[in-house]
Amino acid sequence: LIEELENFENSKVIPVIFQLNSPVTESDESYFEALGLELLGRAPLVDGGLVEGTIGEIRTLSNWERVEYLELDKPLEFFYLPSEWGGEPTTDAGIMMHETTHVVRATDAWHRVIVDTDGKVEYETDLAFSEWDGDGTAIVDLDTGVDAGHPDFDYLEPWTGEKVIYSAKWDGVWTETTNSDTSSGHGTHVGGTIAGNGDASAGRRAGVSKGGQLVALGTGDGASIFAAEQGLEWTYENSRPGLNQYNIRVVSNSWGTNGDYNPSNVISQLTLRLTQDNGVAVIFAASNSGGSGAEDDSDLRTNMYANTPSAISISALTHNGGAATSFTSRGWINQQHTWPDLAAPGRDIWATAPRATAIDASQRPTDQDLYYMAISGTSMAT
Repeated sequence: LIEELENFENSKVIPVIFQLNSPVTESDESYFEALGLELLGRAPLVDGGLVEGTIGEIRTLSNWERVEYLELDKPLEFFYLPSEWGGEPTTDAGIMMHETTHVVRATDAWHRVIVDTDGKVEYETDLAFSEWDGDGTAIVDLDTGVDAGHPDFDYLEPWTGEKVIYSAKWDGVWTETTNSDTSSGHGTHVGGTIAGNGDASAGRRAGVSKGGQLVALGTGDGASIFAAEQGLEWTYENSRPGLNQYNIRVVSNSWGTNGDYNPSNVISQLTLRLTQDNGVAVIFAASNSGGSGAEDDSDLRTNMYANTPSAISISALTHNGGAATSFTSRGWINQQHTWPDLAAPGRDIWATAPRATAIDASQRPTDQDLYYMAISGTSMAT
C-alpha cells in the first residue's frame, strides 16, 4: 500500500482493506461516504471492511484517528505449477493417491493404529480398532471452489452431508452453488486430495481424509485478499464452540502472497483467532518460489500467511517423501518463523479433475481421463 501511495498519482483508484480500533458504526460509514470512498464489504470480526477510493482519499483516511491498520487488497496467488507437467503425459505418470496416502501414513490412520511415544506402531490384528477415515469431521477447502458434481464429492440435492456439505462462491456475498469452481479448477483438485472418496476410481484415488466432509468456499473469479478474509470469517462464525454444526476442525489454504509476516493484517488476525478461540487447524501452503534457504537468497519468497506462528506451513516433497522438491519454498535458515512446519508429496499429484476450467484445458492428459489429472505444487502438499 505504501508503494501505491508513493508511486502513483492521487487520482488512481485502489481497493483497501481497513481495520478500525473498535466496531464500525453508521457514523464511520458516513465518514467514508463524505471522503468519497465506496464501502464494498464488511469484516466485523476485525472491525473492518473493504473500501475503494482514489489514492488521495486513501491518504486522508490513513490519517484518521479511528484507523488501526490499512492494507492493499491484492490478487491472491494459488500455488500450483502447470509447467511441472511435461512430455507426453499418461495415466501412468505422476504419483497415485493410493501411494501418497501411504507416504503421509493416512492409511495407517484409516486402520486406527496406535503409535507409542517411541514411534512404535501397533496395527489392528483382531478388529479391535474401528476404521477412522475422517468421517464426522469437516474440512474447509478455502480456494477457487469445488466442482462438487464430480463423482468423488457426492454433492446431492437436497444435501445430505455425505461429502460436500456446503458449497458457495463469493461474489460480494456467499452464494450457494453446486459448482463453485467455474474458472480455475485449482480448488477442485485440492479438494480431492483432501477428502475425495475415490468413487470414480473404485477407491484407488481416495483423498487423505477419504471419509471426511468438505465445505467448499470459492473465492470467486479474480480472487483477492478480502475474498479470502471473508472465507476465514465464515469459517470462524461456523466453527464457534457449541455452534459448530458441521464439526469444522481444519481450514486448508493453498493461496497467499509474498512478503514477511505481519501480525496486524486481516489474514494473520483471523488465523490466530481461529486457532485460539475455536481450536481450528489453519493450514497454509509455503509457496512455490524455491530458494536455497540461505539468508542472502534474494529469489526466495515464502507465503507471508504461512509465516503466521499459529498457522501450519506446508512444503512439497518428491513422490516418496524422501526429499524436498526444487520449487518448494524453504524459508530463511536464520529466521525460524519462515521455516515450513510439515511437508508432504507435492509433485505430479493425481486427484480430482475439474470440468471446463483453466487447469482442465492446460493439464488434461492425452488419454483424456475424465475424472483425474496430475499437477504439482505446495498446494497439492497442503
